[in-house]
Amino acid sequence: MLGVWLSDPESERNIRLLDTGLRDLLVIVASDQPWLTDPAAAEHRIRILARSGAAGLAIMRTAPQDVPEAVLVNARKHSVPLLVGSEELCGSEVAQVVSRERLREYEDRAQQLEEMLDQIRRPGRQGHHRLQTLLDRLAKAVEGSVRLVDPHKAVLASELSAGGPLVEPPAAMVARIVGGEVGAASINHGKHSVRLYSIGYHPPHMVLIVVRDQDFNESTEKIIARSTVLLSLLIRAEEMDSDQYRLQQTMSSMRAAVLHLALNGLTQLAQEIGQSLYPGLFSADQVRVHLITCGERELNATASKLENALRQQALVVRSPFRSDQLFVVTPEWPSVSSSSSPPSSSSPPSSGEDRGMSVVQRLHHLVTDVPGLRMGASHPKPLASLEEAHQEAHRALTMAGNSQEKLVTAAREEPGLSFFLDPGAGQAWAEAFLRPLDTLAPAVRESILRTIDLSLRFSRLDVAKATGSHRNTVAARIAKVSELLALDLTRLPDRAVLSLALELRALPPHRPHTAHTPHTANAVSGERSLGDLLADDGAQEWARIYLGRLDADRRDLRRTLAAWVARGGNVEQTAQKVGVHLKTVRNHLRAAESLLNCRLLGTPGLTHDLVLAMHALGVAQVLPDHLVRSPSRRLRAA
Repeated sequence: MLGVWLSDPESERNIRLLDTGLRDLLVIVASDQPWLTDPAAAEHRIRILARSGAAGLAIMRTAPQDVPEAVLVNARKHSVPLLVGSEELCGSEVAQVVSRERLREYEDRAQQLEEMLDQIRRPGRQGHHRLQTLLDRLAKAVEGSVRLVDPHKAVLASELSAGGPLVEPPAAMVARIVGGEVGAASINHGKHSVRLYSIGYHPPHMVLIVVRDQDFNESTEKIIARSTVLLSLLIRAEEMDSDQYRLQQTMSSMRAAVLHLALNGLTQLAQEIGQSLYPGLFSADQVRVHLITCGERELNATASKLENALRQQALVVRSPFRSDQLFVVTPEWPSVSSSSSPPSSSSPPSSGEDRGMSVVQRLHHLVTDVPGLRMGASHPKPLASLEEAHQEAHRALTMAGNSQEKLVTAAREEPGLSFFLDPGAGQAWAEAFLRPLDTLAPAVRESILRTIDLSLRFSRLDVAKATGSHRNTVAARIAKVSELLALDLTRLPDRAVLSLALELRALPPHRPHTAHTPHTANAVSGERSLGDLLADDGAQEWARIYLGRLDADRRDLRRTLAAWVARGGNVEQTAQKVGVHLKTVRNHLRAAESLLNCRLLGTPGLTHDLVLAMHALGVAQVLPDHLVRSPSRRLRAA
């Protein structure tokens, strides 16, 4: 559209028209207008055109070389398109030129905005990098310097910036924008023009500072206006990401706390806290423990998949014992727990059964579908026996690793040595063996015994993670027990004997006799030694059953295991003793792991039963004399 310049732009009526009526109009003037040659008047009128949004200024009856210098300078300064032409200039031609130039201008702005959006939308960018990218683009677009001041920083030096020289605005002005008193402000600083804008939707605001060597025109103001919207949205998104991250961290800490309480026997407290998080889980009669192993890098992603798939019907926690494992506790309802294996979907379940089945089935399907995952599951246990369920799942996961199967449910465990020993004799020996620990305060003794029990099955670093202690604290507790009991807990025999003592100590004080309990030892007179216990008929029967599992393999596994135990678990020395290749020894050990349902390789290996069984049957005299003596004689000798 074409328009004409008003004869008196300073009148009140025409000022209103200029403010509202010139947008997108081309103002046409004759070349003999006096203000064209007056620098001050030219700047004033061209500034009015820029402010009102006029499409441009056309000067008739002149040539390009005859345009006054003041008009050229101010038109460039305020980004007002300037056209010149003869009297015969056609209006439609002018309209085409103006439309083409305005289209090019809009395309340039759109491209700038699209580049800004593309930069901040790129996946994998952190909030800081996206903000910096947007500031870089803005500085380039306005041909100046920009700076984003964070009000949470103690000093203005902690900020994102881009562009050329920076100008320090008055602190009082920045404070007013931060507090939300004003949304924008402008100052002149020598030859620089400075604008300040509030960023964010609620105070305290961030402050965007833009500095140019020339005045701000309509084009730059539009770019800045759109950039402030983008910055506000980006900062809000970053705040939401931060809030979400804090919420996830809090929930993760709560889940870990619930698991820690349950593993340490504080069942009622664990139920009270966990009931609000997982009501279905903590109202179940029994639970299963599932241990899932995967790479440490994939652990968080796998945990998220499990959480989404199980719909908060199972407790999913990073294992406190291993950094490459997830600890999953699922509910087990009465109709489901009667089976030793996960339920089948072939028969229609009851309402209670359906809840238990759906959780376990979804877990099994996920583990089956995701490459690289292996899972070991326990049998149903009361929540108070979560530690026992964890041990079962740990053994099942070991079997999954040995057999290369993805899913293994713990086999029904054969009765251990403690089941075959006379309860009175066994517990009397364990009490005497552990009596030196009575010198410790009760609370200290229990925490130390908990640490020692875990250290017999996991590495010191894993024990430190599980107990929330420093690894130096774990090492100090192990050293203290070693000193009081006169043991060397780096050796397999000493660890095996201490493991048996702790197992007997944990048994109920009055256990009824079983068919396997030898009646010859019912009445115990005097202090029994470990040698006496292992020579009893019950221990002998257990050892024959335990080592008899090895006979399923045609190879002479007993000979290899005897040499391996006698040499403290050293594979190289075992190969030299037996006279076979190193790989053969490892193959024998892996075969024995599957048959004995335990982990021999790794640190620490679960060799306790193997050591005791071999000594009981005389396959290898691996227990030194001081360990098989009565506790009092052993301590006197030490």
